[in-house]
Amino acid sequence: MFGFGHSAASISPCSQTPYPRLCNSLVLTKPLAATDQTQLDLRESALKVTLNEAHQAHGLIMAMDVSSFNERAKVAWADCLELYEDTINQINRSLGSTDPASSQTWLSAANTNQQTCKNGFMDFNLAFYLKSFPVILSDFSKLLSNSLAINKVVAPLMASLSTKKTRGRRLLSDGFPEWISSADRKLLQTAPKGDVVVAQDGSGNYETISAAVAAAKGRSGGNRFVIHVKAGVYKENVEISRTMKNLMVIGDGIGSTIVTGSKNAEDGATTYGSATFGTGGRVKWPGYHVITSVAEAGKFSVGNFLAGDSWIPSTGVPFTSGL
Repeated sequence: MFGFGHSAASISPCSQTPYPRLCNSLVLTKPLAATDQTQLDLRESALKVTLNEAHQAHGLIMAMDVSSFNERAKVAWADCLELYEDTINQINRSLGSTDPASSQTWLSAANTNQQTCKNGFMDFNLAFYLKSFPVILSDFSKLLSNSLAINKVVAPLMASLSTKKTRGRRLLSDGFPEWISSADRKLLQTAPKGDVVVAQDGSGNYETISAAVAAAKGRSGGNRFVIHVKAGVYKENVEISRTMKNLMVIGDGIGSTIVTGSKNAEDGATTYGSATFGTGGRVKWPGYHVITSVAEAGKFSVGNFLAGDSWIPSTGVPFTSGL
């Protein structure tokens, strides 16, 4: 472990992380408070080390012998594998970004993935299976929490160094963030003509959203593919893989196009697997709405859904526990 003088340590980003000694081990030669560039270097180093650990963790989870797991435990394990793959993606995006706000969002999502993985087992009262997971996951979780904290501390510096070329989250005069392309802004401002139409009455190309998404997988070209979902209540769980790019799903507005699913732990679905509209990428859907009661919605609050009260405070991320 590499140390430095008391004054440097007291004002360094490391002193504001949940695991400062682990953070300090990334400091090599220069006092951390000496230059702005050194603080940016620390952020980059932390993310690179965390990314490397994420790859190792994913590989170890993939190599686990789950032959002794029961069926529900295997479902939870498969969720963890996908969640760690997503975590690698989120850290990669943060490492290549100069937008601190976006990076904070992506790193927060990566942090949440760790708890969601555990929740999959706890949903089925199978927490004892977590003892079979690699020990490295504990170290990785600490590195990830530190990276999140460092990014937050360095965020003002990153923002001050940004130029007009940096595509941040500044709102333009039309109300859209700067990073949304002009073509996409036009699509969102108008009623775009769908490449395919979903309608329950059979008047479209497909009667379910899932069927339209499946059809989109086989399309050629890289242009934006628009799925227009007509008014109706669609009782299905829609899955969109991370590999699907440039997909836009639009409805007829809140209260008109509604998607509602019913997967739950009693039926064998994990918290992660119960998503009504699950995606590893990003879906733009003006007016997307899921119908539910207040009692049901309470099950998906940060406090209940993610057990957020037990771990989010240490990350420094503002949150609301209940509804």
